[in-house]
Amino acid sequence: MFAKIAVVILALGVCACSLLALRQARLQAANELAEARLRVRAIDERVSLARTAIASLVTPEQVERMTEWVDEPLVPLASQRQELTPGTPPVLESEFDADRAAPTAVAAGAH
Repeated sequence: MFAKIAVVILALGVCACSLLALRQARLQAANELAEARLRVRAIDERVSLARTAIASLVTPEQVERMTEWVDEPLVPLASQRQELTPGTPPVLESEFDADRAAPTAVAAGAH
């Protein structure tokens, strides 16, 4: 009888340890994901600062002079649309695209 109780207690202990290990793995994965998001946010902030600095140093007239050798007229990227071919899924605007577009609008208003 004592052996059966000891085996049950050991089995419960092993189950508890495995559950703790799984919980720790989930917490570690969540922590790594949060750190990755913080790194991405820091990089986005640096890119935004760089865009702002570039926008403050370059005027539209300078850009036109630098691109005079291009045969086609220059148009804003926002006005260009992707033409769909059969079998190509449509491109949807996601929150990520909206977040990426926000620094551009800030940089454009910095002149």
